[in-house]
Amino acid sequence: MVVSADAANVTFSGTKKQQALAAKVFELLRWQGQFLSSDATIRVRMTSVVEGLGKHGESATVAEATAAIAANKAVFVIDGTGDDAVLMTTRDGRVPVLEIVPDRSHSFAQRFMTPLPKPATPLVRRERTRVDRVWEGLAGLSEEFAAPRQEFGRAEIVRREDERIVSQAERDAAALAASTDDLAVAGMVGEESDRDVAGTAGVDDTDEAVIATVPAAGELPETPVAAGTVTVEAPEDIASGPDTTVEAPEAATAAIDDVIGGPDTADEAALSETAADSVVVPVAPAPPVEVVVPVVAVAPPTPVRPAPAAMAARADLANADVADLAAAITEQLRGDNRVAHFGGQVWSEDRVPRFSRGDLRRIKDYIEEQEQPLTDTALVQDILGIRPQTPDFEAMRFALNFRLSREHRDYDFVGTGDQRFWSISNLAQIGTTRRKPNEIGTDYRFLLDEAPAAPGFRTQQSVDHVVTFYEYIHGLLPMDANLQSILPAPLMPDQRSAVLTFETPQSFTTYLVELRYPSPNRGGFILGLDDFYAENVVPGAILSITATENDGHFRIEYISQANQNERLLELDERRTARYVFRPTAFHCGVEDDYLLSEERFPRLASEKPLDDKARRRPESVIAATFERIGGQQDGLGYSVSFGRLFTAVNVERPMSERLLRQTLEGDESGAFAKDPEGDDVYTYVPSRPTG
Repeated sequence: MVVSADAANVTFSGTKKQQALAAKVFELLRWQGQFLSSDATIRVRMTSVVEGLGKHGESATVAEATAAIAANKAVFVIDGTGDDAVLMTTRDGRVPVLEIVPDRSHSFAQRFMTPLPKPATPLVRRERTRVDRVWEGLAGLSEEFAAPRQEFGRAEIVRREDERIVSQAERDAAALAASTDDLAVAGMVGEESDRDVAGTAGVDDTDEAVIATVPAAGELPETPVAAGTVTVEAPEDIASGPDTTVEAPEAATAAIDDVIGGPDTADEAALSETAADSVVVPVAPAPPVEVVVPVVAVAPPTPVRPAPAAMAARADLANADVADLAAAITEQLRGDNRVAHFGGQVWSEDRVPRFSRGDLRRIKDYIEEQEQPLTDTALVQDILGIRPQTPDFEAMRFALNFRLSREHRDYDFVGTGDQRFWSISNLAQIGTTRRKPNEIGTDYRFLLDEAPAAPGFRTQQSVDHVVTFYEYIHGLLPMDANLQSILPAPLMPDQRSAVLTFETPQSFTTYLVELRYPSPNRGGFILGLDDFYAENVVPGAILSITATENDGHFRIEYISQANQNERLLELDERRTARYVFRPTAFHCGVEDDYLLSEERFPRLASEKPLDDKARRRPESVIAATFERIGGQQDGLGYSVSFGRLFTAVNVERPMSERLLRQTLEGDESGAFAKDPEGDDVYTYVPSRPTG
């Protein structure tokens, strides 16, 4: 009987028990290789097959499983024997085709990667180079020539101990007595000695050389000559000159003895008697010779030269401030056209990538399309198509900043050191449109007088500020000494503004604001907080501004409190601009003295804002504020406390407490005066001119 497996359409052979067992084994192997391809080989050990059958309720021994598999050789194949036997099949129920591994032991790749063994070369003993004996006599010449020569005077010649003074006859006698090898050595030494003598004495070796005549063996005198002394007779033409005695070195006397065989005892007397007559040295009268005593050269001490002014200035660099050094280096490189510098970074100008006019136009159009300033990072990614992960990203950022800084007519740098924004000239301003930035800067001109002599940028981490009504309706913050302590300094020398980002963690919103730096006749301020004020706070709110590691990014927070309802002052601009009180719900912490509620300032309702001519003069604004909120004193004037006056004055124009007190106490007309009976109360009498 034949059993079919529907899953793979496989038929099994053998007895019914073997067919059923083979079908179980096949299903087990198919489950094992369910994620393999239909013709991939499925390998399972026989022991694992038997264990798997037992887990599925089919008890069988290894022998029974082996017999069932052997009856179906078209489906299964067993590789190996014993415990290492592996059962193989495929999901299609066919015997897998075993891959035949080709023999690659002698392939090209094998031969190419396997180097040949080094050839066994026999060791060959090299012959040692031998020096000819002829050159052995020159071994000491280098030391001889290197030795310093001694000076000599007029009457006495002091020679070195190794010098020999012999005649040609002596050399001939020595040549007859020496061997062939000794003759070559002695001849070379003799020639060298002659040249040394001629060079030392400074005379011609043919005429004025010292000549020693050696007598024959039978003519030797009986009196020996004392060693080391030779008596020289002067010729007749120089007999009148002083006697000259030449001290012959012992080496020369010994050399003569060696040549003639040495004096015997019997011949010593005869030799001493004839030595004076046989040895004649003609000496010409020599001019006075200046004797130069050799002096050992001693290196003089190196003089300590005074340091020049430039080196003395460099010595102070160790104690200099790093910021001052950086500023000095930047100032020095600023005028060098070969160096590209921007934001504290320098690079060789010829290596900075350049941009075509088309690239610059696309950058300008993109900024205009976005309607807000954009950072260099956004421009490099969106316009130039360079991602931050690429190696040349930072180089292209520097190139973009440097090249755009040269395009003064089209681009304005409005960024900081860590957040570099670029804007164009025709881009709309950030912030309020109620007043022009120049007019706001004129209102804050008094901040220039209150600013410290050395402005401190980024000296504090966090500051607090109370929002006035003037700041609220224009969406700004004054750049006073308090706020300046956390703001960044201008990055460029001629930079007039900087774009910052203010993040509000309480509403998860980030606002783009513009910082206007002070100018010689205008104060500094921050624009662009209109939406933040309208959505979160009211006039009199207490704000906390915190700097971050990024010098262009800040966190602005307010004190959260339970909801409150008050009728607060607002500016109604629908028809004719005027001040009104409207119900307002707010949930921020406020300073009670700064809160402009109807309960505290009821007479401000329906008042119109002052015209620009009156607003320019602090005295006019103070006088109008007295009339609006002050209490009358018997119809002669108005009085109000300083705190209430300060809050109401900042409705029309910004004014600090210092400026307000100076105006009240420094008024020459006498219209303003301090009430001696009140607690910080001032009075105003309208009948007196205000200037």
